[in-house]
Amino acid sequence: MNDNVRSADCGGRTVQYVLTRKKVKNLNLRIKPDGMVYISAPARVPIKYIEAFIREKSEFIFNSLDKFASRSPALKLPSEFEYLRNGDVMRLWGKDLVLDITISRSEREEIRADDRIMTVRSSSESRIRPMIEKFYLEQTERVFSEMNRKTYLMFRAKGYDVPFAEIKLRKMTSRWGSCHYTDGRIVMNSRLVLYPDICAAYVFVHEYAHFISPDHSARFYEVLSDIMPDYRICKRLLRE
Repeated sequence: MNDNVRSADCGGRTVQYVLTRKKVKNLNLRIKPDGMVYISAPARVPIKYIEAFIREKSEFIFNSLDKFASRSPALKLPSEFEYLRNGDVMRLWGKDLVLDITISRSEREEIRADDRIMTVRSSSESRIRPMIEKFYLEQTERVFSEMNRKTYLMFRAKGYDVPFAEIKLRKMTSRWGSCHYTDGRIVMNSRLVLYPDICAAYVFVHEYAHFISPDHSARFYEVLSDIMPDYRICKRLLRE
C-alpha cells in the first residue's frame, strides 16, 4: 500500500489529502476530525481524475472541515500522540502541518517543514517519534534563545535594569511561564511551540516584567504595556 500527501486546488481553497492506492473499484473519500482528507483509489487512476473528484466533492469537504475546525481540538505535542502516522496533522508555531512520512534505510534521515507539510525521512517506524520530538525541541530552543536576547535588549533600551535571563524549558499545565527573579531565571512552557510565535514573545515580555515588579501590580502592567502595548491580543490567543 502506497500513501502520499498531496494537495488539490478547489477554487481558491486548497484540500490537502492522503492518497492511498488500493485494490478498489471506485474512488473513496474519508474525512477525519483532525482535518485530513483521505482518498483511496485504484492503482491506475490518474491524479487529474482524482483531483476532479475532489473538486466535485469540495462543498461537502469544506463543510466537514469547517465543522471539525469549530470544535477546536486540544493542541498536542508529538509526545502526546498515541502514535504518529502519515497524514497526521501536527501544530508548529500556530500552523497545521501534515505529516509526510517515508521509511527508507537507503536515504539520509531528515525532517523538513514548510507552511503546509512536515516531511519526515526515517530509517524505521520506531525512529519517527524521537526524530520529531528532537525536531520540536531544537525549534523551541532556537526560537526561545533569539526571543530571550531580543526581549533583554528591548528592556535595556527602555532603561529597565534587568538581567539576561537563563532559560529553562518545562511542560506545564497551569501557566505559560514563570520568573525566578532572585536568581535571574525564567521557565518557559514547552507547549508554546504549538502557538504562533508572537504568543511566546508575549510570555517572554511578561516574565521579564517580573524582574521589575515581582507581582501583578499596577507597576507590572505599566512595564508590560510599555514594552508590548498590544499584549492583550497575545494573551487572548493563549486562551483559545
